[in-house]
Amino acid sequence: MILTLHPDTPQLRHLERIAELLQRDGVIAYPTDTLYGLGCLASRKKAVDRILQIKGRDPKKPMSILCSDMEMFCRYTRHLDTPTFRLLKQMLPGPYTVLLPASREVPRYLQNKQVVGLRIPHQPFCQALVALLGEPIITTSVALPDQPVLNTAWEIEEEQGHALDLVVDCGQPLGIPSTIVDLSEDEPLLIREGAGPWPL
Repeated sequence: MILTLHPDTPQLRHLERIAELLQRDGVIAYPTDTLYGLGCLASRKKAVDRILQIKGRDPKKPMSILCSDMEMFCRYTRHLDTPTFRLLKQMLPGPYTVLLPASREVPRYLQNKQVVGLRIPHQPFCQALVALLGEPIITTSVALPDQPVLNTAWEIEEEQGHALDLVVDCGQPLGIPSTIVDLSEDEPLLIREGAGPWPL
């Protein structure tokens, strides 16, 4: 089923409906600033397992989590030094996935060697939904391995609707994946070139 929201000012009643669905272990497809993502509450292992099943994804490859703002972002990583924080302020919100040391708030199943991927997309729906929930959601692209990118709600509903609780139509993503930068070591390391320019 497709639910259409206003791309710039998503309606609160629709956001509340989606939040309630996620709190019941629901799984949604939703637009970020880069690609359509599959999402559920990061804290709900049962729903995370459903996404792994839909994607046919190795559980050892953890998914990233999407935060609403820097305050939430900082809860899920260990202490940030000043240069790293300054760099993040230039990148976020924006089309970047940042790898950082995971704090104790990050469930084990979302860590890889105590590192977590974090995002704050420049997308009003993502920020509004996660702020309303008060906790992050999973972000992993809807695209299945070796399959073309699905970039409209209608394509996703047709291909994957049977496995999802809801497809959110709320503006068109760019259609290019996020740039992944590893900031967990001493020097920033580009892992994947994507929509965000690097170096800054």
